[in-house]
Amino acid sequence: MNVTGEPGGKRTSRVRAVDEGVPDDRWRRVHPVSPVLNAWKALAAVLAILVWQNADTVAQVLASPWASSHGRAFIVVIIVAGLAVFLLIAGVYSWLAWRATSYAVTDDAVWFRSGILFRSQRHARLDRVQAVDLVHPLLGRVFGLGRLNVEVAGGSGSNLSIGYLTTPVLEDLRAEILARAAGVYLDSAGTHQPDADGGVGAAIAGEDTTDSRTGSHTRAGAPVADERPVYDVSTGMLLGSLFLSVGVMLGIIATVALVVGIIVAVVIAGPGVLLAAWAWVPMGVGLVSYVWGRFSGEFGFHAAVSADGIRIRRGLTESRSQTIPPRRVHAVRVVQPLLWRRRGWYRVTIAQAGYGRDHSDASSTSSSTDVLLPVGTRREAELALWLVIRDLGVEDPIGFIQAGLFGTGADHGFLPNPESSRLFDPWVRRRRGVALTETVLAVRDGRLSRELRLAPVERLQSVAVEQGPWQRKRGLATLHMHVVPGPVRLRAVHVDAEAASALLERLLPLSRVRRASEPPEKWMMRVSSALDRVGVPEAGVEGTEQ
Repeated sequence: MNVTGEPGGKRTSRVRAVDEGVPDDRWRRVHPVSPVLNAWKALAAVLAILVWQNADTVAQVLASPWASSHGRAFIVVIIVAGLAVFLLIAGVYSWLAWRATSYAVTDDAVWFRSGILFRSQRHARLDRVQAVDLVHPLLGRVFGLGRLNVEVAGGSGSNLSIGYLTTPVLEDLRAEILARAAGVYLDSAGTHQPDADGGVGAAIAGEDTTDSRTGSHTRAGAPVADERPVYDVSTGMLLGSLFLSVGVMLGIIATVALVVGIIVAVVIAGPGVLLAAWAWVPMGVGLVSYVWGRFSGEFGFHAAVSADGIRIRRGLTESRSQTIPPRRVHAVRVVQPLLWRRRGWYRVTIAQAGYGRDHSDASSTSSSTDVLLPVGTRREAELALWLVIRDLGVEDPIGFIQAGLFGTGADHGFLPNPESSRLFDPWVRRRRGVALTETVLAVRDGRLSRELRLAPVERLQSVAVEQGPWQRKRGLATLHMHVVPGPVRLRAVHVDAEAASALLERLLPLSRVRRASEPPEKWMMRVSSALDRVGVPEAGVEGTEQ
């Protein structure tokens, strides 16, 4: 803050633009070691480069007459002093960065400011918050620290990452943000205040109370919704699903064949063959990286439901606690790979608003936030689907799912690809199909790897019909149903052109009628009722990090 003089002897404060909008007493600081955890990779890289580039110089100095005259102990002292100076500079930078980093939560937005020379202040409006996730990286878990990611509509460039903070502070901060986003008023001290009709009740900060209307608990001044476990993925099932994937299986076979071939070549031609084998190392590294990424990212997968949405906790080296609001899910993909059929396993992924990514296949990313069920039984896959799509719009939903996963032809309202598309789809023509009910649009595809993709009609952003020259000659067209970027893409290829036009005419008015979303309290009532019917036991586990 700079002080300037004005005529009349008055002195006023010049406030930087990045400091406006939030009172000073609302700002909170992150943990003091946050700058070190955020920049440790860069600091380690700088130190490694300095050591690597000067290793020869140090060796020459140690072998020189000057070193002999002064003693090697003196040289070691100089090196240690240099490292101490480097660490001192890094410590001063970290302290300045910590002093310049703070966050605040108001009734309208979440604020975050940082920067030493070039200061920045960003905010995420609460009415645009899509999800609030907790992330505990490996190094952060050593210190019991983690980050809070606020995902907002508008893509990854508009999201906020606050940290590092201790786990209790993270949980209270997430609860506070969710409470304010839901319209619960909290004063600057964190006290839970009554609403206009006095029905919420007051809870003093730090106490543990229960809201008689919502059933949620209040910890440290913010309401925390209880959760009910739904399903867990065992380590054995996760490992089995990875090694029963066609890509991983082919990679293992190719790696074993390559190793055997190298051994035989070395025996016949000598060790010189090993130089040529280095060209295959990237393939092995890529396979190991893929398998480890999937295993580490989906390890300990636990799903539960609460009034906030679907809560997911997962991760081996990096622990992530994620909340998926059902109203943010725009499309669902249920897939059964070929080698999973005998086991009866399925995988469920979703496309949700706010994350701003565009993966062709979420299974290839270790830290994907789009996985609703990494691997599970048919019952668990149907339950996962039920959590995010309230109504399939048909009288026989189980039969509809059955037709989507295993059926061919015109089963349960699916429109199959016509005979004229046999030239383009000789293998999967009978499996391909599209269905439009009163509530969802479904696309069926795949013969070796069976897929069913569904999207509520109110979530479709636009629909396009494309027709190439060869398709035009055979009376075919391709339907593109656009949803938010993500791993689920809805595209029905080589469908009958007239049927595609009729489907489009029917879809547009349906999407306008179905715009009303399901309120959170009704979602929780529907899901709880469904869990009771399928026999999932109820457990009053408070929504905290395990």
